[in-house]
Amino acid sequence: MVKPLDIPDQSSNIRIITCVIALAGLLVPKSLVEGMLPVFGFVLILAGVPHGAGDFMLSKQLTVLSGKVFSPVRYLLGYLILMLAYVAVWMVEPMLAFVIFLIISAYHFGQSNWASYQFPSKLVERFTMLCWGLLIIGMPVLLHFDQASVIILEMKVGEFQQSILSRAVLIFLIVFVNLGILVHLNHASVLTTESFKLETGKVLLLLMLFLTTPLLVGFGVYFVLWHSMDAMRHQVALLNTSRPGYRAKDYLFQSLPLTLLSFAGLGALMFFFGDYFNRGQNMGALFLFIAVITVPHAFLMEWLYRTWKTPIIRFSNLGKMGVKPV
Repeated sequence: MVKPLDIPDQSSNIRIITCVIALAGLLVPKSLVEGMLPVFGFVLILAGVPHGAGDFMLSKQLTVLSGKVFSPVRYLLGYLILMLAYVAVWMVEPMLAFVIFLIISAYHFGQSNWASYQFPSKLVERFTMLCWGLLIIGMPVLLHFDQASVIILEMKVGEFQQSILSRAVLIFLIVFVNLGILVHLNHASVLTTESFKLETGKVLLLLMLFLTTPLLVGFGVYFVLWHSMDAMRHQVALLNTSRPGYRAKDYLFQSLPLTLLSFAGLGALMFFFGDYFNRGQNMGALFLFIAVITVPHAFLMEWLYRTWKTPIIRFSNLGKMGVKPV
């Protein structure tokens, strides 16, 4: 039995930082923020990539826990084949590849938020996770559609047109469905009164963040502080099952080689194809890169979340991570 890790729960600090950034979005001149968007894009990669750069260690640990022998060559070939297959789909049918990316990303975001809860059925669990992720992706895109549509165009998906009314309807539906899910989960005793307030507060806080900040700023804050931090904590918990005392600093150090390799790959993509993708925002290559590496990473994280029958992490005032292998 692996003892719980006494890791401070930073979720309250993250909510405070998010609130400050959201309020700052109302005060800082919009022109100043928009002039720094390339910086935010760089920070998005700098802080977000490491949580996926540990996939090699994660795959090795999951293979060992499943009682099989880990093969580095098989892992690397499988990872590369999956990325190349996705690139091939994007080249042939970019709209289909884009939809796949949205669905996988939405579900992946939902997993990192809902990993601590026990659901009455897989259907309810997956639907909840998918709707949460659609909130995270849909709200900043719909609220800042002019910026988002340029990035989507740069990704060679095509041109999107949405009226203000249709966007307003979609925003209402996304928020209404997610709040309705929270009410249902509270009624079904999946959420306690305290956790219901916590999850509702998350939705409202993120809505305020997406509303008051530009697209890349709001999404970047969520991706780095909310998603990446949670995902890294879950991976550290898994790795700790065979390495007692394993900490986030160990994870970051060991994932450094793949992190640097990812940066080099992105740099090469921007250098050789940046002008080809650029339509004003110069973010198309960046998000295409994110899409390609997200697909294998999301499948690996799905494997991680299936490894435990009990919650991987318990968000509480005690700030402890419960680690119980199947």
